Amino acid sequence: MNAYKLILGSFLLLAFSCTSSLVTIEDNAYQDFELSNYKSFDFLEIDNTNPENPNFEKAIALLMKDVEEEMVKRGLQKSSNPDLKVNLGLVVEEKVQTRTTSLATDPFMYTGQRRYTWQSQEVPVNTYKEGSLTLHLVDSKSNQAVWVGSIDRVVPKKDEKKAEAIDFAVTELFNEIDKK
Repeated sequence: MNAYKLILGSFLLLAFSCTSSLVTIEDNAYQDFELSNYKSFDFLEIDNTNPENPNFEKAIALLMKDVEEEMVKRGLQKSSNPDLKVNLGLVVEEKVQTRTTSLATDPFMYTGQRRYTWQSQEVPVNTYKEGSLTLHLVDSKSNQAVWVGSIDRVVPKKDEKKAEAIDFAVTELFNEIDKK
């Protein structure tokens, strides 16, 4: 019985430790990167491609605040002459959620003269926004990206949930940086 528990426990530990990250990074591209090699950081200027959207400015401010907090936690200080430059990319797209029709939920259509027809098709059921956040860490001396990661998530509709979503995304990015 103890061997069974040991095998089951080992299997569960292995299954939970192999969970994949939500962050996308280029395979093996940044293996030599160590955040601890840097002492200071600052943000590169962010261009607002949609100045009519007040939510963009709020999102960038929240992102910068969260990134700054994560950098300070790791011993870096914000500086006007930084070792590391931080570039944030944010894209939000309107998406349409669809479902495939089925005979169980969508009836035949009458076309006249005792003819009925049915075909499977995609039917829109909802719209949502998906945000993609990309974090570029650029070495100031070489002006080369030393780490790039991105995360895609559904943007919550409620304003109070958006700050939580941004915090989650930034935390996930920095957790991936720390995986060394």
